[in-house]
Amino acid sequence: MQLAFISQISFLNAQLLTETVEESIFQSSQNLHQWGAINSFHGLPSERVNAIAQSANGFLWFGTDNGIAKFDGRRVQTNITSSLSSTRILDLKTDDSGVLWIATENGAFYYDDESFAEIKELRGYSINAIFIDEEAKSVLLTDAIGTVFNVKKNPNGTLIVEVIVKKSLPLTSIVKYDGKLMLGTFNSGIQRLENDDLKPILTHPRPYFVNILSTSPAGNLWIGARSSAGNTGLFIGEKLPELKSVGENLGTVNSVSFDHSGGSWVGTEDRGAYLFEGQQFRKRFTFENTSGGLRSNKILATFVDREGVVWFGTDKGISRFDSKSAQNEILSENVESNFVRTLFESKDGKLYAGSNRGLFAFDHATGSWISVNGFENDSIYALSGLGGGNVLAGTRDGYFIVRENENAGQGREKLSDETARAITQFKGEIYFAAFQSGLKTIEGDVEKLVFASNVIAVHNENDKFLWMGTIKKGVHIFDGKRTFSEPQLDPLKEIVVRSIAGDQQIGIWLATEKGLYLFKDEKLDLIISGSEARSVIADIDGQKQPRVWCATDRGLYHLTFDSNFGWITSRLDIEEGLSSQNLFAISRRQDGSFIIGTNRGIVRYQPTSIRPLLVANRIVSQRVHQLRELKSGINLDYPQNSLSIDVAGISSRTFPEQFQYSFLLFDSNNKIIDKRFGSDSQFLMENLKADNYHVEVRAFDGNLVASEPLEFDLIVEDAPFPWIATILGILLIIALAALIWATISQRKIFRTSKQLAHANEELNATRLDLANEAERERRRISRDLHDQTLADLRHLLLMADEISTDEASAFRSEIEGVSDEIRRICEDLSPSVLENIGFAAALEWALGNAVQQVAHEEKMHHDFICDENLDEKLRLNRAEQIQVYRIVQEILSNVVRHSKASNIKMSVKNSDVFLLMIEEDGIPFDPENVKKGRGLSNIDARAKLIKAKVIWERGYKKGMIFSLQV
Repeated sequence: MQLAFISQISFLNAQLLTETVEESIFQSSQNLHQWGAINSFHGLPSERVNAIAQSANGFLWFGTDNGIAKFDGRRVQTNITSSLSSTRILDLKTDDSGVLWIATENGAFYYDDESFAEIKELRGYSINAIFIDEEAKSVLLTDAIGTVFNVKKNPNGTLIVEVIVKKSLPLTSIVKYDGKLMLGTFNSGIQRLENDDLKPILTHPRPYFVNILSTSPAGNLWIGARSSAGNTGLFIGEKLPELKSVGENLGTVNSVSFDHSGGSWVGTEDRGAYLFEGQQFRKRFTFENTSGGLRSNKILATFVDREGVVWFGTDKGISRFDSKSAQNEILSENVESNFVRTLFESKDGKLYAGSNRGLFAFDHATGSWISVNGFENDSIYALSGLGGGNVLAGTRDGYFIVRENENAGQGREKLSDETARAITQFKGEIYFAAFQSGLKTIEGDVEKLVFASNVIAVHNENDKFLWMGTIKKGVHIFDGKRTFSEPQLDPLKEIVVRSIAGDQQIGIWLATEKGLYLFKDEKLDLIISGSEARSVIADIDGQKQPRVWCATDRGLYHLTFDSNFGWITSRLDIEEGLSSQNLFAISRRQDGSFIIGTNRGIVRYQPTSIRPLLVANRIVSQRVHQLRELKSGINLDYPQNSLSIDVAGISSRTFPEQFQYSFLLFDSNNKIIDKRFGSDSQFLMENLKADNYHVEVRAFDGNLVASEPLEFDLIVEDAPFPWIATILGILLIIALAALIWATISQRKIFRTSKQLAHANEELNATRLDLANEAERERRRISRDLHDQTLADLRHLLLMADEISTDEASAFRSEIEGVSDEIRRICEDLSPSVLENIGFAAALEWALGNAVQQVAHEEKMHHDFICDENLDEKLRLNRAEQIQVYRIVQEILSNVVRHSKASNIKMSVKNSDVFLLMIEEDGIPFDPENVKKGRGLSNIDARAKLIKAKVIWERGYKKGMIFSLQV
């Protein structure tokens, strides 16, 4: 028995070692910015997420064990509909028309035109799987006891629901494969739907306990099934009934999704997530090897959104993974070898990187950088292609040819002893910048000096001109026969010019120590200042738009030209995942991605080409307009002449704060009368003359890709003809003015009072919206502190653990102290107790927490009395609960700081009205005559927001009694 146990342990260790080796082949250095998380702290109703879907407007929908949630890229919304607030969601799917279909343990629902509707015929059924049959224009749903429903929409919007199959067979999933509907079962393998009946498919091998069926873009059937530890529950069917088991030691498979580049994402029960390319394993993601980026190894759902970002539903919330985010790599363990100065990709796709200490080539077979022999201790300044697989290298010790030899690997041949800082080909000849001499070429075995100056940058402009950048000697141009300079470039004579790119069409771009310059149409402009620009590339994209990328000491700048706003920029730095924002080289690869050289290694970055989405959040004039009014246009009745619009860009790969927005306002002559560009998502159009206007809004993501425009018409009405005054004049003439004037005046007074009452209601609603927005902003700041700052502090803790000095312990204690303080601030900004333990328990916790703040010698006794099942009976909505909670916090804080009370009691009742009372025996005060500070003012303001009544009374003997009625 003991030998058998040892043998089993050895087998498992060997298996884990094999997996580690397989994963290391594709492992690059970690970039935690690739990962993100959404959990109950951010408002998720339950951390067990069973399904994920995305609607056409870009919103993500999460189906949890406690209802549905919507995510707009900024915040999680859960109070969307009461019908799904506490229901377990089992599946979500969206059809081509944008309808979201929802499967729950108590029926099915759908979301269309911003409203939810129940499929009443399915009430009481546990619907667990959805298949959208776009070809048949129907939706198929299954339940857990063997029923298949077919749902179709009538032209009038009503639904037709029919039962196709009803058997005592526990169904788990449904999909179409090879033109037939396939159903997965819990204990009977795969079934085919034929002639309104289920026929078993005797596959080889035959997985009996099927969790998921999915059809790949290649047309293969992927099956996820239950499996014991050490085996795989993933199977692929290319031609049924034959199946092929895929992967090793995956265990039970719960979900399968496919991305847009041939990748398959597999979620398992307790082994994390797996990525397959085709049918080949490529990478495994676990809680451990992602440093907690993947929140749990239990994957319940996988989903790939429109931009290729992968979302994992786990038992601990949502995890988000962007495989195209910046990926950091190191060339060597030597710090100097990771200081990358130059980059080059040959025509056959081979990558080279020149560093402060050595030349490196990327080995695609092992996924790692390999040192090129002969350059181990040399500084590499320039790389260029020579043809035939050979590379030219400019180094501190000379100018070399690096030759590719199949038998002997790579070797080098020295062409010059001078330090070569730049290399290029021009009109069939190779030129190099000899740092000590100037621009040179080699004719035969003889070096020929072309231009005598300390040249460090060269650029071939379409074989027409060779541009040269120097150290404080200006910019010079060589046409093949003579060297000259332009007088407009004289301002560059006293600065270092490190890199040049571009042509006559998009201009000549010059990266200098003072910033990035553009020379175009005989004019020199400073486009980016305040940064040391070191490397620049410029070209024109598929939409004929100029694109410029510049590596600087502040990160990577991206520029493009807009006809209305000129050159617009964005910046990529360590906040977006770069290992360092101190960049020295940039090269665009053949696949459109970028490789960037930093002082901490290599960064690979794939910019997106998918347009972000743009939605309107709020439109306000003298009233709040419905968003649907944008379709028909907005009319502003006289005397209204101002309108404000607030928008939001939506993208999985761009954080909300990275978005930039352009606003254009056209008059009736199609002339732009106002325009704005920047990070502000609000646009105020004020003091408009009576006219017809057109508004056009765009969102630009982090890669300056613009959204489709949001357009609407706006009409500002002129003053109406004074009919009332005219009629009154006529009535005065016929001697009835007094009576009619009195009547009209009385009516005006009545209408005005109603309008004032209505205006007061709208004003109060707006104030409540602002208060709610403040709470959401508190949650956002709290989330940012929790997700970003605490993550960075945890990274510092890991680094402190590796320090062996005496100061490491004190440094770690300081970090832990800062972390605790940030957690306290997060709790103050956005009290998690309301989300985690409910309203009544949160009030009790607030009372206990306040009492604990009293000094030891002043300890007070406290009681909390509350109706049973208060949370179930409570009629206060989420916004009202937050305001009540904030009022209680303010009162308790005043009692603790000022009353010197010995006893305090809080009681909460909910019958016809909600009543909260706080009694204490401290120093009394007169709320009418006392000087009102911020605390009492805040209490009154919050009470008015929710239309609550506040009463202050003196106690029977001493102290005060506070009452709040809602």
